[in-house]
Amino acid sequence: MTKLQFRHLHTSTAIIAALGLALPAFAQDSAETAAAQSASTPNDDVIIVTGSRIQRNDLELSSPVTVVSNEAIKLSGAVGVEEYLRDIPQAVTAIGSNTNNGNEGAATVDLRNLGEERTLVLVDGKRFVPYDGDGIVDLNMIPPALVERVEVVTGGASAVYGSDAISGVVNFILRDDFEGLEAEGLMSISEKGDSQSYTLSLTGGLNFAGGRGNITVNGGYAKQEALFQGDREFSLFALAAEDFGPGGSATTPNGFVDLGDGFQFNANGDLIADAVDPARFNFNPFNLLQAPHEKYTATAVAKYEFSDSLEAFGRFSYAESEVRTIIAPTGTFFFPFELNYETNPFISDQARSIFAAQDTTPGDDSITFGYGRRLTELGTRDSVYSNAAWQGVGGLRGKFGSNLKWEVFAQYAETDRSQQFLNDVSFNEAQQAILVVDDGGGPVCRDASNSCVPANIFGPGNLSAAAGDFIRLDLREDNKTSQFVVGGFLSGDLPFAISETPGAFVVGAEYRKEDYEAIPDDNLAQGNSIGFGSSTPVNANYDVKEVYGEINIPILEDRPFFESLSIEGGVRYSDYQNEVTTLGVSNSFSNWSYKIGAEWSPVSDLRFRAAFQRAVRAPNLNEIGEPRTPSTGDANFDPCQGSNPIGNATLTALCLATGVPAENLGSVGGPISGQINNFVGGTANIVPEKSNTWTVGVVLTPTFLPDFTATVDYFDITVNDAILQVPEQSVLDACYLIEQDASGAFCSLIDRNPLNGRLIGGTETGVDVRVRNIGFLRSRGIDVSARYGIDIGDVGTIDLGVNLTRQLRTDLQFADLLPVNECEGLVGTTCLRPDPKWRWTQTTAFTTGDFTVQLRWQHIGSLTNDNVAFGVADASDFVVPKIGSFDYFDLTSRFRVADQIEFRAGVNNLFDKSPPVVGNDYGGTAENSGNTYPGTYDPIGRSFFIGATLTY
Repeated sequence: MTKLQFRHLHTSTAIIAALGLALPAFAQDSAETAAAQSASTPNDDVIIVTGSRIQRNDLELSSPVTVVSNEAIKLSGAVGVEEYLRDIPQAVTAIGSNTNNGNEGAATVDLRNLGEERTLVLVDGKRFVPYDGDGIVDLNMIPPALVERVEVVTGGASAVYGSDAISGVVNFILRDDFEGLEAEGLMSISEKGDSQSYTLSLTGGLNFAGGRGNITVNGGYAKQEALFQGDREFSLFALAAEDFGPGGSATTPNGFVDLGDGFQFNANGDLIADAVDPARFNFNPFNLLQAPHEKYTATAVAKYEFSDSLEAFGRFSYAESEVRTIIAPTGTFFFPFELNYETNPFISDQARSIFAAQDTTPGDDSITFGYGRRLTELGTRDSVYSNAAWQGVGGLRGKFGSNLKWEVFAQYAETDRSQQFLNDVSFNEAQQAILVVDDGGGPVCRDASNSCVPANIFGPGNLSAAAGDFIRLDLREDNKTSQFVVGGFLSGDLPFAISETPGAFVVGAEYRKEDYEAIPDDNLAQGNSIGFGSSTPVNANYDVKEVYGEINIPILEDRPFFESLSIEGGVRYSDYQNEVTTLGVSNSFSNWSYKIGAEWSPVSDLRFRAAFQRAVRAPNLNEIGEPRTPSTGDANFDPCQGSNPIGNATLTALCLATGVPAENLGSVGGPISGQINNFVGGTANIVPEKSNTWTVGVVLTPTFLPDFTATVDYFDITVNDAILQVPEQSVLDACYLIEQDASGAFCSLIDRNPLNGRLIGGTETGVDVRVRNIGFLRSRGIDVSARYGIDIGDVGTIDLGVNLTRQLRTDLQFADLLPVNECEGLVGTTCLRPDPKWRWTQTTAFTTGDFTVQLRWQHIGSLTNDNVAFGVADASDFVVPKIGSFDYFDLTSRFRVADQIEFRAGVNNLFDKSPPVVGNDYGGTAENSGNTYPGTYDPIGRSFFIGATLTY
């Protein structure tokens, strides 16, 4: 496929001029909460509402549904749908274009801050293919131009859709009845002339066979340019959250030697003493605020009506994407190296004497030491994720008689994923290349095999290009995910009626099989990569057989104080069989999920709804199939570091018992840049999570106030036996502060560096944080949505809308031994993703004729650092212990110049509000980057976009 080329604009002048020509844009449907039409059967206006498979046009659900229209997404100027969804109050920021370190080349959605793995993503009511073994869908693979709307149900929905629907369901409804030709284009650029993005889309639709059939085809292209942290003043330098001093890495271009006391090489190869806290390496300019990506999508949707009672339908989706993340040059990162300091010609006499003084086993010509040398000569570490996914769906639907409707379908999908990790360093080759002797003709490797080139990494700028190429390591991993689903259901009226209207039911069955295979190259599998860590082969699959049913029964109608009263219920039984080839294990389990709800409308203007749902999430293929794998994680304090254990007999004994060498007690180094080594992976014997969801709400549609609707809903979601990865800091705190038993459950998870007792070093060092059924999660709050349309006569109309969430509780407990962390309104090292108590989006739109202009106001409530809130640290330990509330305003417009031509344009972040600067070690490295939270707050600044739609 030939890639399109675009002429980049490097100033905002041209955009401002274009904005003046096409200032108006399209107003979104401000009241985003409604019951939504999703699909229909032949020659019928029957509705399938997300949250139920019952097909009834009079159905009122007890679960709230939020609807995001196609026009709202287009109006935002977003390149992908995830950029818009992350701003709805029901969601928190997940992985996306503003995630760099921790981005796996995907875009995800996280409802209620319970994790992407607990949000089920559907396309037209059916599962979409995941991008890896975690079972999570990459939203980059869904074509925005073909999305008619997005329906979001928050809270458990496993009785209807099966596993994963714990925090809710995001259902993308695609256009399937388009006729004609439609071309769309969009371009955006920041005020500073960078952060460009482009999208192109072409949709064609054709009715045939006298209108009984339709085929709609769409092709799309999108590209987003990189934005480096060095391109913005607030992220140019890595800052420490404590004092905004240098907060970079101790792995420096000079080379930091950890021998109990600190030393650092200078340009002459001498060791500078007393460098316990050396000048830090500023890695920020190399890292990204916005990851570049490019994607192609192609989708075909078709249906054909054979008769009034039989219709065939199908969809084929294909998508390719490439996402590149870039982080600072690799280093040796305090891996344990052997050095022949007595005979090595690269070691100066001065440095040789210091090594000799530190050598506890003199006479063997060598010493093993932890070494942190930034290998800037190798260039940045780039991760290139190339994804190709396709899915085919086909089936038949129809009806028997007047009220029995049925559907059978089958679908198959695959994702092929190639991951390249470039410009790392090989531990084996680096070790070989620094064991150097002088053979009389100059420095040579002591082991000359594999054309070894001597590497002088002792001091800045000493590494030759040839030596750099010898120790350089490029890695690759290939993943393949497949999904097969077949199922069917029967829906209709019950044969009895309690009130005037008969009840409705649906019964169905599904079979699903998912396979995942991860194939890392030998260097990744063996842990030879210092900077990127390691990965392990995975070959796992599961299949599940399910039967389900739903019922909705009207109890009373058209009675005083009972305009309507109905109850609903649902149940699903699931039987799983897991097989992990790489571990040689298999197991099975079964579970039930169910729901019960009620809807009562005392008068036509007022409706109450309530529901209880038991939802489940079966462990995904990584959680059952990934072996223990060395990696890196987040921690801000090691209880055994420095002088902390001195004077505390219990802590001293525990540090020694858990691996701190006696000679290093009192001088153990702490985490570097908020990171330590860890071990990740799955556990074959984990079982499904279980959750309980309560929702209670009211819907207002007062007849005395035309064009006004409002909903208020209370939600409470709890997850028991949650499959969680315990944070590294929590393991350390549990071991040294609570458990205080070297053979206890938490202390036994800690493997220290045998050389110096640190939690940084080789692949044998780290904290075991593999996932286990040990956690408890809770999300509780109130959603409010309202819309009011005001007719101002010949002048036009004004539409006011608001979508608001008040988060009351976000509880996170990693084990019974550990405290419950109340994360609402907090962010930091435990509460990783910002979770403000208040968040809302308010829109004000004015329309006159073919012109519409809209002001969108997004509010993000204040956030307190969780270490301060939990009493682990004082407010004085941070420059910014509390992030104040933030408000962003976007001004967008739409103008239709003819029936076939529409222009859209807008200014995002209208007042050019900079993100809060908190420091790089304020929280987890995936969310906290560039001294801020670039996924939650806008790191780009004021930006402009212009788009056009041509229809024929």
